[in-house]
Amino acid sequence: MNQNYVLNQLSELNFTAIDIETANEKRASICSIGYAKVRKGEIVETNHILVRPQELRFSTINTDIHKITDKIVASQPEFCDLWPHLKSIIQDEILVAHNADFDINALTQTLNLYDLPQPSFKYLCTHKLAQEAFDDLVDYRLKDVAKYFGVEFEHHNSEADAIVSAMIAITAIPRLPKSIFHFNHQELTALISKRVSLNAQSSFDLIYQDKKIERTLLKPDLDAADKNSVFYNQKLVFTGDLKSINRGDAAKIVKSMGADINTAISTKTNIVVVGSNAGPSKMAKIESLISSGKEIRIIYEEEFLTLIS
Repeated sequence: MNQNYVLNQLSELNFTAIDIETANEKRASICSIGYAKVRKGEIVETNHILVRPQELRFSTINTDIHKITDKIVASQPEFCDLWPHLKSIIQDEILVAHNADFDINALTQTLNLYDLPQPSFKYLCTHKLAQEAFDDLVDYRLKDVAKYFGVEFEHHNSEADAIVSAMIAITAIPRLPKSIFHFNHQELTALISKRVSLNAQSSFDLIYQDKKIERTLLKPDLDAADKNSVFYNQKLVFTGDLKSINRGDAAKIVKSMGADINTAISTKTNIVVVGSNAGPSKMAKIESLISSGKEIRIIYEEEFLTLIS
């Protein structure tokens, strides 16, 4: 895609906005792709395509965001089967996405997973376009920009997200000098540094606030704790969802019992409290450490509740 072609496409406002949703923490677990095709500044085609991930595993945190489950996509085609159609949408196109690094990375990793060749395309990030084009905008999340435009939409429905991204690009691109774009880079907005929204909470943060542990709880309180407690001076990590108690409250209790709470598994970890939908990467690391001879006690929720009662 040469510079003159790209410049002409931008001037004509010809591009395709996309949005990708994933089933779990792996970027190559695409479960939904939405797009909004724009020609001469008008949205001419939109769609929402469900995809069965190669590994049919949905994390609760992802499903709570986009409402897609394994049952919904179980009978849908895999990405490799959809690729001929998807390639016709992407090939030699300027793609647009909000926080585009996520969507492009998900696309790239999924293509690699199926050993499919990378298509030719360039892309723009509408988060970056919005911050440069709209001076009075202080929050750059998709829902914030949509509110700025007075648009109501179903956030994390991939088609709806793609449509809003398309609207941002249609409005923003004509306001910006062409010198702002990096024509020699796959990301045309690569020269723009992304600003953080004043309200930086993501949808994941809003739904899973109770899984966060305050920094003040990450230091053990050994002086006030019972030295006979099973948690006393033990490096402890939580993973997964506790159904009977939120993570913050659980952390306060074990801190009072002398636990040294960590947020990541390491060779120093002594205890892991495991809830449902535990992180696969953490569990794999635990298994690896145990296999290498490291003693790590795994405590599931039922036992944990007994120990803290």
